[in-house]
Amino acid sequence: MSRRSRTVLCCVVLLGIAAAASALLITRASPERAQATQNTVQVRATKHGPRNLFLQPEALAVARKLGKRFSASNRSSSVISGSLTIAGIDQPLTITRRQSETGEQVSLLVGGRSLTWDDQEGAKSIAGVLSNSERLLIERLTLDSPDQFALAQLRGASYFTIARNVRPTDANDGYTGPLWNLVRVDEPQSAKAQSLSSWRIYYVNGQTGLPDRVEYQLNELPITVEFLEWIKQGEETTPSRVKWSSSGQSLMELHVTSVSLNQQ
Repeated sequence: MSRRSRTVLCCVVLLGIAAAASALLITRASPERAQATQNTVQVRATKHGPRNLFLQPEALAVARKLGKRFSASNRSSSVISGSLTIAGIDQPLTITRRQSETGEQVSLLVGGRSLTWDDQEGAKSIAGVLSNSERLLIERLTLDSPDQFALAQLRGASYFTIARNVRPTDANDGYTGPLWNLVRVDEPQSAKAQSLSSWRIYYVNGQTGLPDRVEYQLNELPITVEFLEWIKQGEETTPSRVKWSSSGQSLMELHVTSVSLNQQ
């Protein structure tokens, strides 16, 4: 074998050994590196720096229309007073919403019952065991809201725009009413507080930029939530009349008489 051939052979052998060693190092290091990267993202999202509401463009657009209470450094709170109508019976209602690093904490006082919700523990009753009707009530008033459309991304919800410029199914060729962008929000499967419904479809009005209604299923029944009226205070916009129905049958209706916002 010539000297040139021996040199080429040695280079090939050395390259092979180096490639094998690199592959072994990558195999051993990749899981640890991936875990470290995942942990870094999680820590940044929950413990360091401001909240990031720029992850989902659809949610960010709605948040900007609702007001400045969703700014990265803001931890606003609001007190909503009004009445809740169920089966023709009106009950006084007070809802307190406090934004947190991972979403918000909600307190509800209605008919002498005190209920709470947050993204860590879900729905709870101050009095003790939470009944099914109480859980349903607090989840409706908490999750069926424009605020949660903006904040759900902080707990890892997924957003999918499934259609744009949608018109009513019975609209004729001369229809001039609102067109909607349909955005589906899926709750994370790994969420500590699993909600009764794992997904919601928001109908975002193309002209106002605000959701007109929400649709989802609960125990195989279709639920429709309509935001019929709004209160605007300065730069902040909040629903003032909300109606829940199923297959055309009214379930309950919220009438807001006052909203007090506190920017922290």
